[in-house]
Amino acid sequence: MRNFRIRVLVFLAAFICFALVKGYGKEEVKTAAPIYVGAYSVDHEFGIVTEECMEILKTKKILYGSRSWGLVIGSYISRQKDFKTKLTWEGTGNKRVNSKDMVLTDDVFKEPKILNFIFDSVPKRWQFFDDFIRKEPWSFGKKIDGGLQTLYYIGDKESMDEAYFPILDGLIRDYPNVKFAISTHNVGASGMDLRGKEQPEASDWNVRGGDFSEKVIKKYYGKIAIFDMRDIVSTRPDGTVCSFEHKGKTYRKLCPEYNSNKDLIHPNTPEAQARMGKGFLILLTKMFCADKIPRSLVTPKPDILK
Repeated sequence: MRNFRIRVLVFLAAFICFALVKGYGKEEVKTAAPIYVGAYSVDHEFGIVTEECMEILKTKKILYGSRSWGLVIGSYISRQKDFKTKLTWEGTGNKRVNSKDMVLTDDVFKEPKILNFIFDSVPKRWQFFDDFIRKEPWSFGKKIDGGLQTLYYIGDKESMDEAYFPILDGLIRDYPNVKFAISTHNVGASGMDLRGKEQPEASDWNVRGGDFSEKVIKKYYGKIAIFDMRDIVSTRPDGTVCSFEHKGKTYRKLCPEYNSNKDLIHPNTPEAQARMGKGFLILLTKMFCADKIPRSLVTPKPDILK
């Protein structure tokens, strides 16, 4: 009996040591939810963007590269009326970034802000983002909290994912202190444009850009934040999707009610601008205010991953 008791005590002691090592009895540590913002987030999650979070975002330094769709977002944020706290959005205006004129000075992040640099419509423009973060005199990788560049590839002949993903992967690896995000490609509408020319659904914007968008989601979902602006402007608030079939595959297009002047490439109606702006604020909230978001919030996976 005595030996049996000793064996029991030894077993209990061993179990307690094992439990301590494994952390039994402690509250389970949950991994962070994937940061994904699409149409569902815009239509159901804007409530997570609180005044408290806006105060936090106001302390951040964020580098954002774009063309016209970034201006849509900036116009919404600059005139936002939903919050007392105003975010500082600074753009480069008519001063465009290109291979000869990089525009930005090394001291632009002396104060917190969202700095939206506008780049020229030239190939390899995703390189500008990398240069600003890595190279002197800017070295923004040592100064910023977050970064995103929306990339319009139609004039670029290289494979979009092969040309850009390695650059982004290198930034993620080399600057762990910076929260990076990636966006899907923008989409266009179809019909008669301002020049009286018929624009098809199966444009490069929608087909080549759509293939790139799918690769973005498949590669980066659960790894870094994804801003699915393609989904935001191809989906109505009731959940119906604007799409078309091309060579046996379904692609997205800009919903006609999100474009007002037949240029067919911009989400320029008030509703569309609000969708883009709200989506961007939700993205920043998920990136920088994760501990303020209710645990009950569950964002559905993108359709392509279901």
